[in-house]
Amino acid sequence: MGGSEGESQGSGRLLLRRIRRGFTIIEVLVSVVLMMVVVLGIMKIFQENRSMALYLSDRSKSELSNTLFLTKEAERYDGEKKDAYTLLSATFKIEDDVSREILKRRESGIIFEDPLKIGDDTFPVEVNEILLKSDYSSRYLRFKTK
Repeated sequence: MGGSEGESQGSGRLLLRRIRRGFTIIEVLVSVVLMMVVVLGIMKIFQENRSMALYLSDRSKSELSNTLFLTKEAERYDGEKKDAYTLLSATFKIEDDVSREILKRRESGIIFEDPLKIGDDTFPVEVNEILLKSDYSSRYLRFKTK
């Protein structure tokens, strides 16, 4: 009889060890919470990267559109807000209605700063700073030799 009691106690301990090998509900909940925090952090980083990519895309489109306002014709409109069609129609004949409407929607304030003189009498250079005020304002430098 003594042997069977020892065997039942031994099998009880073995059963207890099997039960302890699993995770408790608290451990499972803690691991789920930690995984949620990591996933939320990754999602936030992804959203910030997406926002930055959209900003850079819009900014590069704006920079490309700003080149429409860097013509010699733009000097006539210093201090005014004009559309790209007004500037380009004197130089180019734009017959396409869709292109005309797109150019009319693209507006920018044009400001020419006073010229800066750089260099000496042997090689005089004049620098004009052009400010374009729109959704993404920009500054450009125009170099002229005399």
